[in-house]
Amino acid sequence: MTLRPRCEPMLARPGARFSCEGDGLCCSDVHAIGPLNEEDIVFLSAISEEAIDRHADDDAAVLMMRSDTGTCVFWSERGCALHIKLGPERKPSPCIQFPYSLTATPTGGRIATQHRCPCRTLGTRAPVSADGARSCLLGRRGELKPDHAVKEPMAWSKSESISFGEYERRESAVIESLIDGQSIGRTLAVEPFPTLDGLAWAEVSDELREFHGPSRVATAARWFGDALGYLIDRRERTERDRPWDFSFDRAQQRIVAPEPPNRVFGDWLADEVWALRWTPFGSFAKARAELATRLAVARRIAGWLDISNPKSDNVSAAEAVMIVDVIGSTDSWESVRQAIVEQ
Repeated sequence: MTLRPRCEPMLARPGARFSCEGDGLCCSDVHAIGPLNEEDIVFLSAISEEAIDRHADDDAAVLMMRSDTGTCVFWSERGCALHIKLGPERKPSPCIQFPYSLTATPTGGRIATQHRCPCRTLGTRAPVSADGARSCLLGRRGELKPDHAVKEPMAWSKSESISFGEYERRESAVIESLIDGQSIGRTLAVEPFPTLDGLAWAEVSDELREFHGPSRVATAARWFGDALGYLIDRRERTERDRPWDFSFDRAQQRIVAPEPPNRVFGDWLADEVWALRWTPFGSFAKARAELATRLAVARRIAGWLDISNPKSDNVSAAEAVMIVDVIGSTDSWESVRQAIVEQ
């Protein structure tokens, strides 16, 4: 019998950890904080006419970023003004949910996390739990709202489809090995930079390097494009700015026992696998090739960070993970996922 995707029970990924330390990177233009729902818009508009940024080419609305700092209009070094004055429940829904996401599967709702803030990747953090994440994943009516859903059968490779139960059995060994961080390359078992259909890796590098503007996401795109270009044909770097440095410098101060860089990389990869967001683009084999490519880019970026701004290598790894996590959700990279040729 084929099982339908569901959100209950909620399932936390083994080994995932997160505690909000107020590093503030998630409250910046490292990504668009939105889309805001109608209740968010009404509430925020009553507080400030400058709180909302409406995109001219669609109906989406997001929180406004300050032009001088690229941070949310409600954020300061003391934290979120809405949180401080009105409580966490009055923050906009995208802020409440971050960094969590929920994927409905035949055996329950998988809680995954984004790795875009050092609160997720660095320091002593509490284990992610269903109880701790539930309130962040509820809609205004109190219902769980999945970001993604998967059905049976699961595409393990171009030629093999399996039940979700069999997929879970195979996946558990992959995730366990990634979390351990000792043999990430052997675990992914595929070379980076797979063949693309109708697209060249040099073209991908060019597009990312040409992102304009001072925003953190544009800067991250140029870092990614530089690393990709270097790995493909040893192109010279063009980007060295780090507009997110405050958050990582702050995180470094609270680290008591640094983790090896491969543990940082493996933790991120385990979440990418666990979230199952790769399923619309093809098989798990195809997903491994895409992840191996972003891992290669992350390692190149981390190496540059250690050379140009020496620090703990796990902090460099976390900063590199932030960059590849952000770019992995862009339209440009979605085109790359679509173009990867199944082997």
